[in-house]
Amino acid sequence: MHNTIASEILVAYSQCPRKAFLLLCTDEQGMPHEYMRVLEQQKELNRTNYLRVVKALKQTSLEESSHSINDLTGEGKVLIKATLETEGLEAYCDVLTQVRSSSSSDGYCYEPTIVVGTYSITKEQELELAFTGFVLGKIQKKLPLSGHIVRMGGQIDEVKLEPHYKVLKRFLDPLREWLITVPTDPPPVILNKHCPSCQFRTVCRDQAEKADDLSLLDRVTPKILRQYHKKGIFTVNQLSYVFKPRRSRKQTKKTTTHYKLELQALAVRTNKVYIHDLPALTRHTVELFLDIEGIPDQHRYYLFGLLVSENSDCSYYPFWAATVQDEERVWHQFLDKVNEYPDAPIYHYGTYEPRAFEKLAVRYQTDCGNIKQRLVNILAFIYGRVYFPTRSNGLKDIGRFIGASWSSPDASGLQTLVWRHHWEETQHTEYKQLLMTYNQEDCLALHALTNELTRIGSAPDSQPDIDFADHPKQLSTPVGEQIHGRFEAILKFAHADYDGKKISIQQDAKEESIKSRRPGALVGHQGYMRHIPRATKVIRLPQREICPKCGDIPLQASTKVAEKTIVDLVFSKNGCRKTVTKYLGAVGYCQKCSRYFGP
Repeated sequence: MHNTIASEILVAYSQCPRKAFLLLCTDEQGMPHEYMRVLEQQKELNRTNYLRVVKALKQTSLEESSHSINDLTGEGKVLIKATLETEGLEAYCDVLTQVRSSSSSDGYCYEPTIVVGTYSITKEQELELAFTGFVLGKIQKKLPLSGHIVRMGGQIDEVKLEPHYKVLKRFLDPLREWLITVPTDPPPVILNKHCPSCQFRTVCRDQAEKADDLSLLDRVTPKILRQYHKKGIFTVNQLSYVFKPRRSRKQTKKTTTHYKLELQALAVRTNKVYIHDLPALTRHTVELFLDIEGIPDQHRYYLFGLLVSENSDCSYYPFWAATVQDEERVWHQFLDKVNEYPDAPIYHYGTYEPRAFEKLAVRYQTDCGNIKQRLVNILAFIYGRVYFPTRSNGLKDIGRFIGASWSSPDASGLQTLVWRHHWEETQHTEYKQLLMTYNQEDCLALHALTNELTRIGSAPDSQPDIDFADHPKQLSTPVGEQIHGRFEAILKFAHADYDGKKISIQQDAKEESIKSRRPGALVGHQGYMRHIPRATKVIRLPQREICPKCGDIPLQASTKVAEKTIVDLVFSKNGCRKTVTKYLGAVGYCQKCSRYFGP
């Protein structure tokens, strides 16, 4: 358990409150992913190189601030490897640089610089720099306006810190409360996109599996989770019973495709494939299946895997780039191979490959418009249309369901970054072979998935493991079919206007008998009396003064009283209510025309 809030804990809270709780309030360390160790190694290497450059520029040996700094008065112009501590907060800063304040009266202040192990800046790194600037501002009594991040390769970026200070309060307040009073229970498990690289991924997933937590479904966000919790839905099994088939409209309109979590949960519970829209794939004699491996952090690509299927015979062609300089050569070799099959569609999964085409076409001034038109995204035929009994639409999950396999048990996109890093460091062929095998197995899984979608779309009615989302199959015995037929006949005639439309020879006699049984006289009879509701408000009106017929003859008072009751509805913001108003007034008499007139 820690007594201070460090940068690592604050960044962890922005990713997952449970992760921050385990780091701050427990002694658990977890098992970091190998990719995180790679980033730490690159960070140390980048820090060493940068500090060497700083010392050379200052032309003097800078002493490291091995002690914790809580007072910057009397310090030097440049401090390296400084640990800042104040008010229960702790931040590490690679370089503190003294700069002149924006106001001349304030003199000098320090600005933080941190070194990272990536080629691109992430939101978490900006948040870490802002936290360092916040702690620094507490010590020097003035928040720095900007800071610097040193990326791999020595690139230095300036970051404005003022917008990030407002975000820090949202994270710091609950962490400070945990320091004062440790909660008895940690925050709930909510699986998210940071889980694959988290050191507690195995523990959290096991707990989520045990509880059948909703976050096991890939597209469940914390906002959606709160909405389901308000409805009393906490597990995937409970969510599966929420789905209700909807009847399709007679006039179909083109609408956007919506992904239904309830239907995905139903598919997981029943272990069936549910179809919302039939996949209409046009197959060809020659087809290409593409999978590209790259390093997103560096925006470069090192392996283009192409699986060529001709008359059900598959051939795999890998195009490998050993260095950054080889990327252009491999890119043109890949295009030449694709152009050998000008009429073949190019199947891929997701949006990674089209984005790679866009970047590489601009980077190397390549005209590949014809190839882009041949790209077919298989995920577009699945998302919101076909629901496999898996918790996500990832190629690995669906591929394993349909029978595809991967040689490496930890095969994933994150693991390929680790293999590529090891190959660049050691040049061992085993890592290159792991990457090529992984890429080939991705292509084979994509080929198998395309065949599965064709099978689903060809004859879904005759396959028991496939069902329709809006029109479920009715599978029953002959006796059950007879019972269902009777119920359908009942439902056919059970409509609101059934009594008015049915044929009956005793209809008139029945109506007469109903009328005769009603109490009181019929409408129009002298004994008929209309029931007047009790008034909720009485308004008295004055007598009319002048005869409306004669014009200027005054009316005389009489003993008669006129009354009228009006029933009305009053609408308000929250609904409506009934009002009964009774109007009373004296009746006047005209001697000239011998008539009575109401108020």
